[in-house]
Amino acid sequence: MQLNLQHSRPATDNFNHLMTEDDMDIAFIQEPYVYQNQVTGILRKHRIFTSGQGRKRAAIVVANKLIEAILINQLSEEDTVVVEINKGNTKFIAVSIYLDIGKETTN
Repeated sequence: MQLNLQHSRPATDNFNHLMTEDDMDIAFIQEPYVYQNQVTGILRKHRIFTSGQGRKRAAIVVANKLIEAILINQLSEEDTVVVEINKGNTKFIAVSIYLDIGKETTN
């Protein structure tokens, strides 16, 4: 699942409901609900991956306990979260990125 929660508590509550009801394994989130620079409101049974010291605008949530997930700190920050995902013989890199429409991108 991929979605923008627009820093909304009600949207986060709906996200929790969808993750549980639809039995989702992984979610890529932009603009999660944040309190004191920490993503909050997501069910504690899920693993939340974020990075940086400032306000988080990207996150990856892993709900399936059978999935190994490791944050790649060197490539992650408040607007970009990079996680290595492993399950059985499957291994891939997952990325959640927030792109600010008001910011110019660089190469």
